[in-house]
Amino acid sequence: MFGNVVYYDKKKIDEYKAVIKGQKNLEVEEYEVSNDKGVQVDLKAFGADAKASKTYKAKVQESLLYNCDEFEKLLNGRDDYFDFTQSSGFDLTTMSRGVIIKFEGYIKIPEEFDFTQTIDKFKPMLVASLVNDTMDKSEQEAMKVFFETSDTKIPVLIDFDELLMCSKLISNNMLVKYEDMEEYEELEVTIIARITSGNMVNAKKAFYDPLKDFMTLNRAMRRSMDGRADGLNEIYADRNYRVIEILAIYQ
Repeated sequence: MFGNVVYYDKKKIDEYKAVIKGQKNLEVEEYEVSNDKGVQVDLKAFGADAKASKTYKAKVQESLLYNCDEFEKLLNGRDDYFDFTQSSGFDLTTMSRGVIIKFEGYIKIPEEFDFTQTIDKFKPMLVASLVNDTMDKSEQEAMKVFFETSDTKIPVLIDFDELLMCSKLISNNMLVKYEDMEEYEELEVTIIARITSGNMVNAKKAFYDPLKDFMTLNRAMRRSMDGRADGLNEIYADRNYRVIEILAIYQ
C-alpha cells in the first residue's frame, strides 16, 4: 500500500503490537550489518577465490506507512479484528468494546471547535498577560499548567455504514497542521481504530468537553464554573454514536 499518513498513535500501536506478539517491543536505534561478497581474483596470483568482508552500522529510518502495514498484518486472522475494507458483512452495533476495526470513511471536525482551536493560538500572549512578578512562583506555575495544552485533543466525527462514530485525536500524533485538516473532510481516508464504548451512546451526552480535553481542568474546577465563554462549550453529536480510539489515519 502507498499513501500519506495523517495521524499515527505510536504509543498505542506499539503497546498493542506487544500484546499480539506476547513480548515487549525493542526500540532498535541502529543495526550492525555485515556484508560478505565473493570476489573474482587472478587465480595465478592467489591460487583461490578471496572474500571481501564489510561491516557497517546503519540507523533505523522510521516509516509510519510500513508500521501501519506491519500492524495490520499482525491483526489479520484475529477474532478481535474486523477489516471492513475486505468485507462488509460485519455489524458495528453488535461489536464489543476493545475490538479493532479498519474502514474507509470521511472525518469531520465540528465547526464549534474552530473557536476553541483559536484560543490555542493566543495562549502564549494570554499566559504572558496573566503571569506577572506580583505572583509567587507556585502561583505562576499553577497558571501555566492551567493553560497547558501540549496534549490537546481534537474532536472528530466519522459517518460510516449508517452509523456515527466519535473520537478525539491527540494533537501530538497529528502529522498535518490543523488548518490542513479541512481538505481531508472531502477525501476518503483509511482509519484503524479501537472501539471504546460498550454500546451506543445517547446523543444527549457530550462527546467532547474543552475544559477537560483542551484545557485539562479537573472535575472540581469544571463544576465550580458558573458559565462558559464561546469556544469552551461542550460539543454534542446530532444522533446516538459509538466512541472509538483512532490509532492511525492514512490516505
